[in-house]
Amino acid sequence: MQELESPQRVWQVSKSVRKAAVVVALVFVVVALVFTTVGTVAGVTAIWLLCIAVLLSVWRWYLVPYIALTADSLVVQGVFARRSVRYGAIKDARPGFYGLKIETTNQGAFSAWAVQKSKFAEWSHKHTVADEVVAEIKERVQLTSA
Repeated sequence: MQELESPQRVWQVSKSVRKAAVVVALVFVVVALVFTTVGTVAGVTAIWLLCIAVLLSVWRWYLVPYIALTADSLVVQGVFARRSVRYGAIKDARPGFYGLKIETTNQGAFSAWAVQKSKFAEWSHKHTVADEVVAEIKERVQLTSA
């Protein structure tokens, strides 16, 4: 069996999207702070509940998810769950609009949301980061099965 070149690679939601999500969250905090000084108690409570929901959503949907390739397995941290699959158990990996679709021999199929391929990129046959991740996954699957 060949030695894998890089023992660990990690991909997250793109940096520009993560920055935009943080800016949106900060705007909600500023609006909540301003509304706190001029609003009613019921209105202030509602705006802070909305602000907390936005902060939690930004954190879970844009800052937490990642895909990591370790020496012996694929690790996918999704919005709510973390999955680890050995390369030998992966049947197929495909890029898609809702993330990478990973099919396994014993755990069924699941999506890796952190890296996505837009429909425009798919229609125009544009090579994306999702394609690179799939290629690297398939390369590691092939190396472990050889």
